[in-house]
Amino acid sequence: MRRKWVGFVAGIVFLIGLAPAAAAVQDLPPPGCDAFREHILAGERVSVYCDYMHDARYLYRVVAHCAAGSSYWYDLGFWVEPGFGPSVAECQGGLLNTARVVGYHIDER
Repeated sequence: MRRKWVGFVAGIVFLIGLAPAAAAVQDLPPPGCDAFREHILAGERVSVYCDYMHDARYLYRVVAHCAAGSSYWYDLGFWVEPGFGPSVAECQGGLLNTARVVGYHIDER
């Protein structure tokens, strides 16, 4: 009986270790940028608009961290020049399971 309990506890610990860890992402845009979250049909989206960046020749895009139920994925926004419009990333779920934005970060190139 003791071996069954040890196996059960080991299985639970294994399953918890496989669960996707929440990213330690701070939901603050970088200096010079504004971020907005909006609800859409079956999900959410995040829009980031940057007036200026530390180097004007760079492009930027927002990367949304999406979650729906036990699924976790990234959605990429379009590359945009600073001052020329927002970069938008949408997290859309299915019919019975809506998606949400659990975090985001900004990529530069």
